[in-house]
Amino acid sequence: MLGLLNVYKPKGISSYDVIRQVRRRLGREVKTGHAGTLDPMAEGVLLVCIGPATRLVGVLQSHEKEYVVTAELGATSSTDDTEGEIRPTGAAAPAGEAVAAAVREFIGTIRQVPPAHSAVKVFGRRAYQLARQGKDVKLTARQVAVHALEILHYGWPVLKLRVICGGGTYIRALVRDVGGRLGVGGYCRELIRTRIGPFRAESAVKMEDLEAGPIQRLLIPPAEALPPDQRLPVSDAQAGQLALGREVEYPSLPESAMQQQALGAVDAGGRLIALVRPEPQTGRIRPVKVFPPA
Repeated sequence: MLGLLNVYKPKGISSYDVIRQVRRRLGREVKTGHAGTLDPMAEGVLLVCIGPATRLVGVLQSHEKEYVVTAELGATSSTDDTEGEIRPTGAAAPAGEAVAAAVREFIGTIRQVPPAHSAVKVFGRRAYQLARQGKDVKLTARQVAVHALEILHYGWPVLKLRVICGGGTYIRALVRDVGGRLGVGGYCRELIRTRIGPFRAESAVKMEDLEAGPIQRLLIPPAEALPPDQRLPVSDAQAGQLALGREVEYPSLPESAMQQQALGAVDAGGRLIALVRPEPQTGRIRPVKVFPPA
């Protein structure tokens, strides 16, 4: 079995709970994984990879993501969300102009310290494991990209934002930092992931859909993990060689393709044969990860 599932994860369960349900339907012998954790308090798009499609996790995690987040200003949280210890700051409400100015400062390439309660590894252990033991977790700032940050609503103490960002961005940390910049504090009250790349919440299947019939009917072809400009059409002969792990000639590789992080060789039927790496000096493409027929 081979494919992707776009699942709408509800609040109150972990991302692994979704994986557990899929495995229960398919059997533990079918390899299954997800392409980006959603915290239990969050809801929205969770991409599940089935069988050899788990080799696409890195590709999917690199996709642009979109969120709608509701922040509570005027307080901080030990976990930067509703699950931690909430501490009111007693700060006065900032004007709308000040909020807009603070939000604009976080658009672009920024430095962000992940939440202490996160899956970031510290000396081989997850940060949240150390934090739960009461240890002082010191995480270093990392570079992340925030492509767009739009205020959907502001009415003290509630601030609702639409966020479009690159991989590795922590929305909880973004809310925390906006509140810190305003001098009032802030934490994440509600979070919805509305999109990962081309996969949107409107087209996601609900948890009950996973139980309503064979999961195979819900599978998305692996080629859909790649945007059209990252798919290279190959002939049947080329597909056969790539499937065997062999390089093939591809002299007409467009210049734009050379700039892509991932390229997929796709046959005439739209099936993803392999993730490939171009070899400009030889005019060939080399398979990096090969996908068997579904």
